Amino acid sequence: MTALRFALFTSLLVTVALTLPRPSLAQQRGERIARVVADCDARASEFQRDFRHALAHSGYRGTLRQADLDRHADALSHAMDRVREAWNREHDAGRTRHFVEDAISVSREINRVMNNNRFNPELHREWSAVREEMNHLAEAFELPQIGRAHV
Repeated sequence: MTALRFALFTSLLVTVALTLPRPSLAQQRGERIARVVADCDARASEFQRDFRHALAHSGYRGTLRQADLDRHADALSHAMDRVREAWNREHDAGRTRHFVEDAISVSREINRVMNNNRFNPELHREWSAVREEMNHLAEAFELPQIGRAHV
């Protein structure tokens, strides 16, 4: 009798599990993109703050080059703001894609700056993490990834 109850209970559990609604592939992709966008946005904001701090304590302090490099970090942060806002408003990869293209383009510029300058090792590690997140974003939107570090 116990084996019969167990078999019925197991059968019931399997039936319930199979009838529960599952997220569609589109919904799963949307959730993945939302996570990637949020991660990139957070990393870009952290990097902007730390990059500015590194510049303020570098040989670039007070120079036009510092202002130019600050603009790169600002551009990435603003580009990611636009990606986040577009994604949160539309939840549509096609409508968000051009904002992602802008963010990837800015990231390539920062990657070039990071490859051509010696900042503190922590900032280079942080940029590597940002670049990795941006490459996840590029992958999610089926765009070319950012190159690797040359340092």
